[in-house]
Amino acid sequence: MAAKPSNSPKQGRPNCMKRCSNVFVSALEGFFYRLGKLVAGYPWLTILLTLLLGGSLSAGMVKFYQESRSEKLWVPYGSQALEHQNWVSEKFPAKFRFEFLLIEADNVLVPSVLQAMLALDTSIKNVSTDATNWTSICYQLGPNCWSSSLLELWSFDETTINGLSQQDVLDKVNQNNLMSPVTFRPYDVEAVLGEIQRDSGGQISGAKATTMLYGVKDQSVERQGQRVDDVRSEWEKGFLEVAQKERSDGVTVTPYATRSFGDEGGGAIQSDLTLLSAGYFLIIAYVAMVLGKFNCIEQKIYVSLMGVLCVGLSIIGSMGICSAAGAAYGPVHSILPFLILGIGVDDMFVVVSAWNNLSPADRKRGRREQAALALKHAGVSITVTSMTDVVAFGVGASTILPALQSFCIYAAVSIFLVFVYSCTLFFAVMCLDFQRWEGRRNACCCCYVHKPDYRPTECSQKDRLQLFFQKIYAPGLLTIPGKIVTLVVVSAILGVSIWGMVNLRQNFDSTWFLPDDSYLKLYLQKTETYFPDDGFEVDIYVGDIDYYGERAKLHTLYQRFEADSYVTDGTVTSWFEDYTTWVNSTKNSTLLGADGHATDSTTFHQWIVQFLTTDATGRSHSGDVQLNSTTSPVSIIASRLRGTYKTLKDSSEEIEAMDSLIAVTDSVGFSGEAFPYARQFNGWETNKVIKTELYRNLGIAMAAVFVITLLLLADILGSLWVLLCVVLTLVDVGGMMHHWGLTIDTVTTNIMILAIGLAVDYAAHICHTFLTINGTRQERAHVALGNMGPAVFNGGFSTFLAFVLLATSNSYVFITFFKVFFLVVVFGCLHGLVFLPVILSWLGPAPYDTAAGRDEEQPEDAGYIEKVQTNGFENPSLEMNGRGLTALDLFELMVAPSLLSLDLNKDYRALHGRYSPDLC
Repeated sequence: MAAKPSNSPKQGRPNCMKRCSNVFVSALEGFFYRLGKLVAGYPWLTILLTLLLGGSLSAGMVKFYQESRSEKLWVPYGSQALEHQNWVSEKFPAKFRFEFLLIEADNVLVPSVLQAMLALDTSIKNVSTDATNWTSICYQLGPNCWSSSLLELWSFDETTINGLSQQDVLDKVNQNNLMSPVTFRPYDVEAVLGEIQRDSGGQISGAKATTMLYGVKDQSVERQGQRVDDVRSEWEKGFLEVAQKERSDGVTVTPYATRSFGDEGGGAIQSDLTLLSAGYFLIIAYVAMVLGKFNCIEQKIYVSLMGVLCVGLSIIGSMGICSAAGAAYGPVHSILPFLILGIGVDDMFVVVSAWNNLSPADRKRGRREQAALALKHAGVSITVTSMTDVVAFGVGASTILPALQSFCIYAAVSIFLVFVYSCTLFFAVMCLDFQRWEGRRNACCCCYVHKPDYRPTECSQKDRLQLFFQKIYAPGLLTIPGKIVTLVVVSAILGVSIWGMVNLRQNFDSTWFLPDDSYLKLYLQKTETYFPDDGFEVDIYVGDIDYYGERAKLHTLYQRFEADSYVTDGTVTSWFEDYTTWVNSTKNSTLLGADGHATDSTTFHQWIVQFLTTDATGRSHSGDVQLNSTTSPVSIIASRLRGTYKTLKDSSEEIEAMDSLIAVTDSVGFSGEAFPYARQFNGWETNKVIKTELYRNLGIAMAAVFVITLLLLADILGSLWVLLCVVLTLVDVGGMMHHWGLTIDTVTTNIMILAIGLAVDYAAHICHTFLTINGTRQERAHVALGNMGPAVFNGGFSTFLAFVLLATSNSYVFITFFKVFFLVVVFGCLHGLVFLPVILSWLGPAPYDTAAGRDEEQPEDAGYIEKVQTNGFENPSLEMNGRGLTALDLFELMVAPSLLSLDLNKDYRALHGRYSPDLC
């Protein structure tokens, strides 16, 4: 249609950028035109070559390996916590691990509960496997296996415990200076009782919960880069089975074992993979429904299946390439096939839509020419979105978080491959399907040719979504009231989202990875309820320093450790402080210096050995001091002070607590290595950088997306509008995350990086189509929305289908994926299909110079029929420009189908373009 000068963008001599863009776009369109013609001319050869390519790429999977160690997935590269963990493992190797049971009852301090605990204890100690039993796997303290519970107070003796009265129990637990008859150490009853009840005199009268502890030897060995202990793990399996048996004695037992996190966390993800598989089939069904029509000839079953196969080949190819390059496959990678499926299907919708939207003049051309024009139009559009996705994920690959880096590498390679397969393998099958369609062969059984009198149902001829966008949605949206409502709604949502973004907190709890019905999650929740004052254990380690020369600093470290505001009062223990007390109480003052210590280094170290080996308190510190030898000359190569954190409310406070102890240790100024460490530091250090990593990656990714969009769209204004849509989408998603109860953590950071690539797709397709159309801004926005809107909507909806079933998941990872991707799809479509067309209708950029040839040509034949056409059939009830059908028209309608199978088909369509078939 002719442009109207009054409203058209002002045309003049193009500037340098415009000239460059015209050259670039023309070159890109020329490439895809030639590629489309080549693929249409040699479809079978194209299929063969691409399948060979896929097979060769998959060869790299011989180096495939899966990483499951959390420190290798989520701890930043170069992490001090990881270095310290390795140091601690070398200097203070674990000798044992604990298995726990939480016992609950109306009152655990009654004989019947203690007897039930004894029966349970006996069953636990009777657990055996082919490789081990309790006595061979337990950690021994002297001659006894290490197990601790209230039963210890009666030496685990069955006769004594069965003969206890209520008063006997209360007398024992209220005894002053209570000592364990098993370990001969002080026994703190209140430390193992939860929700303690007291009588009027302050004596313990009951409790709701207690714990049972079992110490098991650590016999782990290094295997494929990680420590494993098959013997202990198999015994723990029997331990958990005994603990989880149904009971009828009024006692509730909740277990915890070392293997529990791996079992419950990984099991939650694996159990929900069935939901993802169901989502996969939902997309296959949806693609088949959308790409074709519901009749025997026009259904596109094989095209749909090939589209999904292209995604599969892309995933396999990326696994081969990335494995060959040494990139690990992590647990979150299980979501990758469905992410790529949503993106890949989007490209397929665009390709099909481009062929479907060829002008009547183009449909008069031969099959190869039609294919070339379709790929010419679609190629640039899917290049824009695919390359911006690749760049977005490429930026994500620069992160210091290993799991996120690996995921982004896999995603970038997969998206590039699905782009390649869409332009080759998928398009080749489309061309073959077009041949089948021309030959009137059945959509399912290609060998069967339908008779000339076959007529598809009238219902199958209407593309209702396309009609909705062209006849209802676009005209309604682009009215003045529609535009005003759009700006008001988008602004209101933006305001609410900005408020949410400002309040978006950083917080993460590893228990979120556990399903709600997990026994481990119940154990952790109940433990926090019954023992709220128990925080994380934290130690300060000191390396190979001059312990005699820096003994004053050891005392200073103890004082500052104890005074730290995040450390629980009274929990800090220091071997050096106890050694100092021992020296002053056992050694003659004439042998001591002014500071109460030996006057020379040799005596100082000899007394330390004596303290650690002969004194009861010293023996309790034997694991806190590592000596090079117990004979002369003796020196200390490593030591530690032990303490406990207070209960920390969230990730921010955990980071503050970690940094505080690091500052305390550094302030002492030891000559050698000294640092605090707790096993939780790995996760806390990740949380410390995650927010910075998120905003850094988002900023770099958006800048990179703008540059690549500018190169591919070749229009500054258009690229700015696309970038604005991406920014608004991310702000809306981030703000609504807060309102939906999500926080900034490793999972949401991962997904937000992915959101950039998805958000670009919705806006870039519309903007690119707008640039390829001539006319006024209002007309171009209308046509762009009508032509490309259905494809963009289908792409977004198919992405939604891949994840919709995850709404029922018990896995935090999958629930979070659902929430964030739902927000991305909703706000991506809002800004791509609602906001952007409105802005383009007011402030859109000028069209490409190549857009001049895109105007729909109205054929000179006055009998041109504007209606849905399919396989040469016309609806005889429709009129031609207001006149009825002539006898010649009816004759042509009856004869046309039979001509489709003749060699004259091409010439017939060239003469009668109005009967040329529509792809969809």
